Amino acid sequence: MDKIIEIAFAVSMLGFVVGSMITLGLGLTVSQIIAPYKKLKSLLLVLLANFVLVPLFAFYLVQWVPMPEGVRIGIILLSLGGGAPFIPLIVAVAKGDVGGSVGLMALLLIVTIIFMPLAVPFLLPGTLVSSLDIAKSLVTIMLVPLVIALCFNAYLPKIAFRLQAYTRKITGLSVLGLIISILFLYTEVIVSNVDVLAVISVFFLGAAVIGDFMGGRSRSARISLVAGTGLRNPPVAILVASQSFSTEPMAAIVPLLLAIIAVLILLPWAKIVSTYA
Repeated sequence: MDKIIEIAFAVSMLGFVVGSMITLGLGLTVSQIIAPYKKLKSLLLVLLANFVLVPLFAFYLVQWVPMPEGVRIGIILLSLGGGAPFIPLIVAVAKGDVGGSVGLMALLLIVTIIFMPLAVPFLLPGTLVSSLDIAKSLVTIMLVPLVIALCFNAYLPKIAFRLQAYTRKITGLSVLGLIISILFLYTEVIVSNVDVLAVISVFFLGAAVIGDFMGGRSRSARISLVAGTGLRNPPVAILVASQSFSTEPMAAIVPLLLAIIAVLILLPWAKIVSTYA
């Protein structure tokens, strides 16, 4: 039975990651992707927040706070990946710049695919992980589906719009399958590590505060950066954790828990922020 659930976990994880990328690509245009590159100062602040300050915060957090190895790995992986697929949802609820948030999401995802394979061996020394293996996984499972979906949307936008509704449903079902299989396989592990919810919450709040600070005085920039920098990219972290750190199940569970905590905090926050629009 456990073997069947393990297969269901692997299939659900791939469905979640690939489905997220296809859904994202079917709704993106080239102009949205290149939009963040037009403002050099904003671009540098976004990159500094997401790929320097957040990883540094995570690095010192896992040094200062005692935690299981799997949790430590999960937080480090989260810190290295940005561009969560649900950034625009939070920004839309907050009545922020949805178009800009889409471009931000795409930018963070593209940089993550390049940055993570280089940074993981550096921040997790001593682990038997290959930069090349991580790069291959991210390119084949994330970048290729994203590019294919982007091309499809560029040439067949009407069909892409209709397909997006189905890929969104498939992604949602994959998330449900992922949660059920994790609960079935690792309930004891989660219960025995329930105290790590506080650590995950501290990491999320710290990352979100970094985003808020780097957004400066611009309301739309602050909203986008709080969402983008706080949410990180759970699908990327789950993918790398399940493929490169399979002996530490909490490494894949931590990103899922962060996604749940982040959405539960950010949605009410976005509702409150929207009243000041």
